[in-house]
Amino acid sequence: MNFFPRLRGRWRGFTLIELLVVIAIIAILIGLLVPAVQKVREAAARMKCSNNMRQIGIGLHNYHGTYGHFMPARGDLQDPTQIQQFSVYGGWMCMLLPYVEQDNLYRALTHYPTFNIGNFFANYTSPVKTYICPSAGPTIENKNPGGAGNGAFTCYLGVTGNDNNLTAQFFGPSNGIFDVSNTGIAFKDIGDGTTTTLMVGERPPAADYYWGWWAASDYDCLLSVNDYVGPNLYGGCVVPGRFGSPRLPINNNNCGGDSNHFWSYHTGGSNWLMGDASVKFIAYGARAQTILDMGSRNGGETVDMSSY
Repeated sequence: MNFFPRLRGRWRGFTLIELLVVIAIIAILIGLLVPAVQKVREAAARMKCSNNMRQIGIGLHNYHGTYGHFMPARGDLQDPTQIQQFSVYGGWMCMLLPYVEQDNLYRALTHYPTFNIGNFFANYTSPVKTYICPSAGPTIENKNPGGAGNGAFTCYLGVTGNDNNLTAQFFGPSNGIFDVSNTGIAFKDIGDGTTTTLMVGERPPAADYYWGWWAASDYDCLLSVNDYVGPNLYGGCVVPGRFGSPRLPINNNNCGGDSNHFWSYHTGGSNWLMGDASVKFIAYGARAQTILDMGSRNGGETVDMSSY
């Protein structure tokens, strides 16, 4: 007996119309899937960024626990007068290295215990993952700056205050946790409370990689929430679409460029590190005055954080 009877007839293939319908369905499914994948990736990047800032905050608190105050905003690796000089090498992120598990880099950078400028320039191009927001793209981390005057990058800047005074921003005193003319702010100096005072914010480095280096100071890793070019700089500029990111539809009036305000490649806002080492995501639509109030350490402002 034949248990495998011969199939009658011939197999009919897809018609062109059927094939086009299948392709259209696949395209629709892909179109639905891609945004979902992008949202998941962005959520993961935002969480990683938050963890980076949290680690920076814990490191700053540990430094404070060791010395009784935070480090000078512009550092003092080269000499004590460094804190009075605008835009110098060896800023606060250099001094933070041992407290974010980068002790070997700190020793190589500074030729510890005696500072050596040759060793500094031999090591300041080393990327530090904790200092880089993943939403800004792998280009930043993998970029080898090279050349004189170009260091590795950071996406995180110490908040110098909310001063709208050019002289104060350059030479101090500034009224934030990172006072540019102070040898180191202590917790007792934060009269407004650590839970409502901004300590570190986000801003990616320059598109041409000419600023945004963790081993320097001022525009590289320090910024005021007010700066000196306008009152609403948290969301006051059009952000160029770098690393494949879309441009943000934000008013460009009174804007000194994307170096002059805090922003990020996260959707709708950015992470902020508070004085108590907690991290909060604040939307671009937040009241400008609230951001300004949180920028000062002892301005006496009352800030309601329940909506953030």
